Amino acid sequence: MSGAEVGFIIGLIGSLISIVDVTKKIHDAAGDAKGQPEAFCQVAARLPLVIEILRSAEAAAPELDEPKREAIEPILKSCKAKAEKLQEIFQKVIRKDDDQWFDRYKKALRTLGKGDKVECLMEGIQKDTQLLASEKLMGIATEAQVKGLEEGIKEMKEMPSSLKEDTGNITQTHSGSGDIIGHSGSGNIYAGDSHHNQPGGDVQYHYGSKE
Repeated sequence: MSGAEVGFIIGLIGSLISIVDVTKKIHDAAGDAKGQPEAFCQVAARLPLVIEILRSAEAAAPELDEPKREAIEPILKSCKAKAEKLQEIFQKVIRKDDDQWFDRYKKALRTLGKGDKVECLMEGIQKDTQLLASEKLMGIATEAQVKGLEEGIKEMKEMPSSLKEDTGNITQTHSGSGDIIGHSGSGNIYAGDSHHNQPGGDVQYHYGSKE
């Protein structure tokens, strides 16, 4: 690999480290701010391990051969794109002096999309880091680091949505005998002769005596 190519990869890794590091510092500066969503704390807690592994990648980059350089370049670019979105959310949402985090978070996601919730981005960043560090590519992670990434990915995947409105609720009042079948989500709702449409899945309400 030429010096220019080595420099490009090292620069890409260095840029990624800087983005993740700034994101962590944004969160640290807010401390235990009032109204802070738990998901932001959990994501921030996983950032140091990512930085640690990326620093190892930066140090090992000069020894990479051409095939491995070509293999890690798209992974680094993918990871950087996610890290930039995560940094943007932290910058827009985190404040130390007020508790309106959720309102700012909703506004940020209207621009980026619900698929860019902090836990989704962090899961992707850790998966990219895991792939980068694998024995097949750079082989730079210790056993403890590999385990840490696995635990972090699992934590993000199983975390309740950081966007509270993703959790549907149904409040119903029903008197008399018969069936009432509630549905959270989307689709068609049938109640007697009336019909209501919401995206995805059917809902039926039966009132009166059960046959």
